[in-house]
Amino acid sequence: MKITKQDKLLEYLASEGERWISSSILSEYLSVSTRQIRKYINMINEEAAKPIILSSNRGYMIDMKAFQEYRLHKITDDDDSPLTRQNYIIQKLVSEKDGYSIYDIAEELYVSEATIENDLKSVRNVIKDYHLSISREKDYIRMIGSEKKKRNLMSHLISSDSYDNFVLKDEVRLLTFHYHFWDFRTTIREIFARNDIFANDYTLNNTALHLIIMIDRIRSHCMLDEDVDMNKIKNTQQYCVAQQIKEYIEANYDVNVNDAELYNLTLVISNNTTMIDYSFITADNINEYIEQKYIDIAHKVIHNVETCYYLDAFDEDFITKFTIHVKNMFNRVKNDYYAKNPLTSKIKATYPLIYDIAVFIAQEFKRDYDVHLTEDEITFIAFHIGAYFENNVQSKTKVTCAFIYADYYSIHKNVMDKIIRQFEDKINMKYAISINNYNPALLHADLIISTIDMPFQNTYVTIHPFLTDKDNKNLRDAIERIAGMKRANALKAYLMNFFDERLFYKNPSFKDKEDAIHTLSNDVVALNYAEDTLFEDVMAREKMSSTAFHDVAVPHSLSKNAKTSFISIAISEEGMKWDQHIVHIIALIGVNEDSRKIFSEVFDEIIDILSEPVHVKELMQAKDFKEFIERIKLLMS
Repeated sequence: MKITKQDKLLEYLASEGERWISSSILSEYLSVSTRQIRKYINMINEEAAKPIILSSNRGYMIDMKAFQEYRLHKITDDDDSPLTRQNYIIQKLVSEKDGYSIYDIAEELYVSEATIENDLKSVRNVIKDYHLSISREKDYIRMIGSEKKKRNLMSHLISSDSYDNFVLKDEVRLLTFHYHFWDFRTTIREIFARNDIFANDYTLNNTALHLIIMIDRIRSHCMLDEDVDMNKIKNTQQYCVAQQIKEYIEANYDVNVNDAELYNLTLVISNNTTMIDYSFITADNINEYIEQKYIDIAHKVIHNVETCYYLDAFDEDFITKFTIHVKNMFNRVKNDYYAKNPLTSKIKATYPLIYDIAVFIAQEFKRDYDVHLTEDEITFIAFHIGAYFENNVQSKTKVTCAFIYADYYSIHKNVMDKIIRQFEDKINMKYAISINNYNPALLHADLIISTIDMPFQNTYVTIHPFLTDKDNKNLRDAIERIAGMKRANALKAYLMNFFDERLFYKNPSFKDKEDAIHTLSNDVVALNYAEDTLFEDVMAREKMSSTAFHDVAVPHSLSKNAKTSFISIAISEEGMKWDQHIVHIIALIGVNEDSRKIFSEVFDEIIDILSEPVHVKELMQAKDFKEFIERIKLLMS
């Protein structure tokens, strides 16, 4: 399927969420005029049942609700795309136990047999990771493997293709029948609640998806048939709940749930739910609910995170929640079960530092406990890390303020005290001065806050004698803007020391990701900037989870092997292959122990710049190292 500029425009606006984007940014991103942008938007809105792109004097913004409805009902022209055909082939092979004719598939998809033969190569690569294969007898092909593995494959493909903003769509290509996911999920939640079984929204989704796949397979006459020992589970609360769900399924979907299916359903409920209401667990009573070994593991891993990333100490509330997660995660690994997370790709792209710390934690589990985590499981860890960053501002750069007032019975003190309380973690109130004593030559502050409306020489915000909501907003905007400028200026000077003209590459001829990392790493080691193990360490991090997002890859090591901090830059106008991505910029980063205290700020600054397509395009046009440095300095400003 050809990707049009309208598609790219929609994708870009959707990725920005509900915030205004100027027409100049959009025109630069798509390399068209602002007039053409208006035409594209009119075409998109005319095609949709109602406008999905809003316009104002601030630019354009997507209406997320209207966009979701549009995307759900839009009849796309991608039915002949390779991915769509391959999913169709998988659906046929999963559904037809006796196999399916290649000629029939080709006829149904209106393509040649040669095209189907080529698609089968990709299908084999997809299913081999699930211990499934394809056998062939003349023109008939058949999927070989256990029913459980086929369901695992279906679950993965449905999660990847059919989740729309967390909730599964009602229309799922891989399922033979139609299901109303939200209604089904609500019923399961009610059964859990009646039986004092607790499940969060993600595990509830996973349970509902498992059940829908189970029902669909039974209706297609593909049932589990292994021998099971029901005595192992009959006395558990989860078995009792599974029985109730069985009754609901048999009454509403006209299927028979046998013992093997019931046994497996009980295990799924055990892996996704708990009989403990975790909201009651605190640092004081956690020993009553969680075994000491999991408490020790959680403390050890988090201590290593604090040490490696120079983070402030994690509080007891965080450690408690993380310990609960560790226990549940170990239980899932023990039962060879992994939770699905539909937000994985979004979290990776939007919060790369948070995700990177989660990958570090996953590496700790792998090294010390032989626990191998999927990207979905890593994303659940990222949720915990993200909550920590939300509650603990890592930047210690405060905005210095001066409060200028007209004295009247010290009324100004109440207003000033409110401002200090509200912004205590972001400002340092250096002065409180009456207008009669104001001398700009002696005043050194980033921001002047005043109850008097007059043009001060510094950046200033005029507020009312009694603080209003609008005053609070104006103060917050000014403080954040100044803090951002201070941080950018401080980092700009610091970051420039990371770059080296000898580690700058324009349009290199890398064969693939491994070749790129190997070449960049070797040159870094040759300059004595890193240990000889750099290549192996970077590849080990890459195997945990790809560092590519959008048009950029930011490979790095989680080991402390940088002798000198460095950023190696490779720019390709044509694009370089990186796993399933085509990237135009590679930034290999190494942070020395002496610089590691500001690692999070350095990493965030690089990601902030490279995550904007317009910035990537700007940097790609740099002819040489000198011009690249000039452009990145400008972007940091």
